[in-house]
Amino acid sequence: MADAMSSGRTQPMSQPSVNSGRDTSLPGLIKSLADDVTRLFSQEVALAKSEVSNAITHIKTGVLSLAIGLGVLFAGFIVLLFAAVAALSLVVAPWLAGLIVGGAVALIGLVLLLTAKKALNPESMVPNRTIDSLKKDEAMVRRTVS
Repeated sequence: MADAMSSGRTQPMSQPSVNSGRDTSLPGLIKSLADDVTRLFSQEVALAKSEVSNAITHIKTGVLSLAIGLGVLFAGFIVLLFAAVAALSLVVAPWLAGLIVGGAVALIGLVLLLTAKKALNPESMVPNRTIDSLKKDEAMVRRTVS
């Protein structure tokens, strides 16, 4: 089961057969149900932990991209400022060269920021597999009880 958890997947609970050697008395069935519910709860918690861990890794990557994008954008702004200074003090050719370089660096920073913004989308943080699994478990319990 540890291998299944490390790969981000859980193994489905095996369906006990009626004649699987379990105690079929009422106390035995209640104990078996309690054991199954405990095991199910533990598996759901493990799945939720796995999904939250993946979401945190995704957030870290997005924050790193955001920081890099901000750094590159800042460098572009500095180059643009140097270009403005050069425009005031020199001939048009150096000014134009500084403006082209600064614009290109700023454009790269903008692309990195937009990529980071997309990576930090809150919808990607929803533990969908856990929700689906809980819905299936609820349906199974309802079928078993009724």
